[in-house]
Amino acid sequence: MPRAAPAELIDFLAPFSGEVQELALGLRARVLTVMPNAHEFVWDATNAVSLAYTPTTRWQDSVVHIASYAKWVNLGFNEGAALDDPLGLLVGTGAHVRHVRFGAIGGLEAAWLDGYLHAAFDNAGCRADMGDGGTTVRVSAGPKRRPA
Repeated sequence: MPRAAPAELIDFLAPFSGEVQELALGLRARVLTVMPNAHEFVWDATNAVSLAYTPTTRWQDSVVHIASYAKWVNLGFNEGAALDDPLGLLVGTGAHVRHVRFGAIGGLEAAWLDGYLHAAFDNAGCRADMGDGGTTVRVSAGPKRRPA
């Protein structure tokens, strides 16, 4: 049975368009299909509503993350620079993080998505059953930039 979205996440996403909400929750479902027991961090951050998935209860061990912005949602790979990217989808120039931007709901069904998620978790040494299935909710101090 799929994990229900935390009530706080639904509240944090409320200012966003229905499409952004659907993208964020759809990507969450895809991540949890690959790593169902991952610990989930839900952040109401200053510039985005973010989710991070880790085999431990430490956010620093996150393998992938989802960031919701006004018009799109990014799926980030924390060690994306080390992943094979045969389709040339990963964006970023830093030493570690890469991401893919989702701006349309149709992208949620992309055939490549599970393969990239499996590769990221494999690269991090994670087994599919790792994690405690828990959720930690955090709210950043200060004003929030949200869609008008």
